[in-house]
Amino acid sequence: MPELPEVETVRASLARDLVGKKVKSVSVTNGRLVRRHKTAKDFRAMIEGHSIRSAQRLGKNLVFALENGTHLVIHLGMSGQLLRAKGPKDPKPKHTHVVFTFVQGGELRYVDPRTFGELYISTPPAEGQPVEISKFARLSIGGDGLALRKTVPELAHLGIDPFEDQIGWDRFAAILRSRSTSLKVVLTDQDIIAGIGNIYADEILFAAGLRFDRESESLSTIEIRRLHRAISETLTEAIKHGGSTLDDEQFVDPDGVPGTYQQFHQVYNREGQACFQCRQPILRETVRGRSTFYCPKCQS
Repeated sequence: MPELPEVETVRASLARDLVGKKVKSVSVTNGRLVRRHKTAKDFRAMIEGHSIRSAQRLGKNLVFALENGTHLVIHLGMSGQLLRAKGPKDPKPKHTHVVFTFVQGGELRYVDPRTFGELYISTPPAEGQPVEISKFARLSIGGDGLALRKTVPELAHLGIDPFEDQIGWDRFAAILRSRSTSLKVVLTDQDIIAGIGNIYADEILFAAGLRFDRESESLSTIEIRRLHRAISETLTEAIKHGGSTLDDEQFVDPDGVPGTYQQFHQVYNREGQACFQCRQPILRETVRGRSTFYCPKCQS
């Protein structure tokens, strides 16, 4: 599943040429992907004829503001891709389910073999209507995350976004010390921290020198500060390299270019290989049905 670095790579790429464009038409060939709407026709009617004002991200969600005050939200699910095309004559990849055509020319195609992703139009709440924002997100002291949650209530439940919300290590410590579950579970719970999944949880924990099964409430102040820094540094470096494209080559940017951060993975998908720091073999364990990779020596 694309995680924060991959989604941010897509957002940054699309922001360069989609902002200001007007949607001429939308075709939907799989209604499952717009399942929040009664019909695909309803979804199309809410976006056709409207211009894109901005491209944002919250957690693993892409959020495109439209000039009429609504937002197009796209979640890539497990296998979704957003691909540019010059026009309808360009060959369509298999599993192309949604196509946006723009007045200024060009297309944006949503491709999804497994169809676990979704697209929907979010309408801002009525004036005076309260939006229940995540208690963790409310710890933020700045950034664009809180404002986005208030205008897109479907995302209000999301926890702290490592980039769209600002939170110091002390408030981060309050979150960790309020949980009695393992660090891997905390890092991948989107209601606590939004955007981190299986790959980057393993890489972050290695960078912080912490085991995946440590209870979050057991961390010392020094360990909390290490983890807080590792989240920012690991995700920033992954974004710099365009995210991770694994052996299935499922993730690519809108131009079809794969990410390269997998070349810098320290533990993820490296079972049996030597740790780059201590030369001990990387181990793999299954946590809640997902593989977890770690170094038994470097992660205490």
